[in-house]
Amino acid sequence: MIRSLVLALALVAVSWAQASGQGMVSSKHNLSVSGSGPVRALSETQICVFCHTPHNANPGAPLWNRSLSGATYTPYASGSLQATVGQPNGYSRLCLSCHDGTIGIGSVNNLGAQSATINMQGAGPGGVMPPGNTLIGTNLTNDHPVSFLFNDSLTTADGELVSPSVLTGPIRLYEGASPGVRDSVQCTTCHDPHLTLNPKFLKKPFTGRTDNLCLTCHVKPGWSGSSHESATTKFFPLGSGTSVADLSCSACHTPHTKAGAPRLLREGATSAGAPAIEETCYRCHAPTAQGGITFDVKTQFAKFKHHPIADYLGHEPVFTTSTPTAEAVLNTSKHVECPDCHNPHRVRARNTAGTGGVYEGMRAIDLAGAVVQDVTLGRHISEYEICFRCHGDTYATVIGTTVQGDPSGIIPTGNKRTEFQTANSAFHPVAGAGRNTSQNLNDQLSPNGLSTSSVIRCTDCHNNNFFSGPSFRGVVSQYPANEAQPKGPHGSDRFNLLRARVWNVLPGPSSWTSANFDLCFHCHDVTRLTARRTGDGARTNFYDSINGKDNLHWVHLIDRVSKSQPVCKSCHYNIHSNVEASNTQYNVNGIVYSTPNAAGIPTRLINFHPNVRPIGGRAKPEWWFNTSTKERRCYLQCHQPNGTPLGATMSGFQYRPPSGDLP
Repeated sequence: MIRSLVLALALVAVSWAQASGQGMVSSKHNLSVSGSGPVRALSETQICVFCHTPHNANPGAPLWNRSLSGATYTPYASGSLQATVGQPNGYSRLCLSCHDGTIGIGSVNNLGAQSATINMQGAGPGGVMPPGNTLIGTNLTNDHPVSFLFNDSLTTADGELVSPSVLTGPIRLYEGASPGVRDSVQCTTCHDPHLTLNPKFLKKPFTGRTDNLCLTCHVKPGWSGSSHESATTKFFPLGSGTSVADLSCSACHTPHTKAGAPRLLREGATSAGAPAIEETCYRCHAPTAQGGITFDVKTQFAKFKHHPIADYLGHEPVFTTSTPTAEAVLNTSKHVECPDCHNPHRVRARNTAGTGGVYEGMRAIDLAGAVVQDVTLGRHISEYEICFRCHGDTYATVIGTTVQGDPSGIIPTGNKRTEFQTANSAFHPVAGAGRNTSQNLNDQLSPNGLSTSSVIRCTDCHNNNFFSGPSFRGVVSQYPANEAQPKGPHGSDRFNLLRARVWNVLPGPSSWTSANFDLCFHCHDVTRLTARRTGDGARTNFYDSINGKDNLHWVHLIDRVSKSQPVCKSCHYNIHSNVEASNTQYNVNGIVYSTPNAAGIPTRLINFHPNVRPIGGRAKPEWWFNTSTKERRCYLQCHQPNGTPLGATMSGFQYRPPSGDLP
């Protein structure tokens, strides 16, 4: 009688499914002999019996005809997850009684009034779920979390989830730890095991621009109109002729992934299985020969110098607190991941009007050291604020200056957030216009479309080295017209991720060529720095109108280069700022200052190379300035680095620009 009743119930279910166009009888969940899937019974004709029985069902489960696994599961975890995920409960445990691979698929509690094992074909060893996408196992770290409480507190903490009150449609909450209370996400939130309207028994499609399954719960402000949401580029790895926009979330994510990385990324691991977020990005952003379809960043990260994307694996780009986060792994290795600089759900093309462009939707650090976010504060963050996330307080205090400094000793150590403060005596104008407003400097910059009121970006110096020729601006374009190579500090063949050559080490070149200082001439006009006299076009504050030696840049770079072999960094060692001028003291109007800020005047980024030595009992090489006469002096020994014969001694050498100079 029981067998007949079960069969009757099965026929009712099948009839309803077929009438609804769902095709239950032909789905993989039809495990009877008539099933179409690779796993099915050898002779059993009943359909529903593999899960349900009208009598003697498993207590606490809806007419459940199976035992529940006693396995201990390893739940999903991620640095961006605010929910508390424990052991599966509710309907999720029912699904796992097959899909975790611990209980035979044909093992049922009630078959003709007795427990039995239905003989199956296509099953794995011991009759369990065979290896493949449907075998989830007991390790749930690479599967969408289930059996967690979804309430308003979680919505608030996450910031990108809907209120549970709106989940009243097919995507809904189910019972969890509290019987009779629908408050938890379960497998059945997304899947209906009886319906096949969508692949994998999903209640909504996993792809598509509208009515996407993921977007039912996940709110992604800025997703609409973003580069990824609107990309019409064909994405061949997941189906020829399918665009990234049409694939939507599934272009990057899958709810049950083999990659094993947090965030359910399709390619979130290297070929060796180590977590690596960038591998998902490389599905599109790689050479065309490797299946890439746009902006080949993978090639850039393979260059001589690059941000350490693949060098250190396992980094979770977490930045969700109200204060800068000193992540635990920071003090073990330098690291970065693509989402540390780009929000993939909101990113737009650079300079997209009214947006933050490539940094849209990112959280960052401002000049004051506070956390800022464009959406939260109604402002678009600046590029330098992104850089401060790592190259500011966190980097300086957690990693330490000895690690931050380049092994060659070229890169001055320090906190870049403090270096670019606009109250400093001298700084490159990244966070605001510079303090040196002299006409001479303005004349240097104007041929390249700049002025003393201009503000530049970090990427004006630190960028991919695409350009050819001596000039960045106007003469030779540094980027191909098709924008095939991405802008930004991904990688460079130059030291320190520089977009062009700048001679850094002492001694410098023995003969003059502008190519040695291409980076400097990105902004500073070479003809005005290398002309001999004002009448020849020289426009520089390093000019000797007292002793008649004319343009001292010309003297150092061209006239006596074979003897002195100087470089720009001889006198402008830290080109970011001279707020930390460890090898320089400043004598302003007869008062000696150990830090440039104390002088209260623009100090022209004068901060000497560590190999420049003091003279006359001074603690440091000295730069002397009289604000009334505009006269400068140098008290130092230079022209040769340490370990070589002593160089020339500049004992109060005087110079003064003839015009165009301001205090």
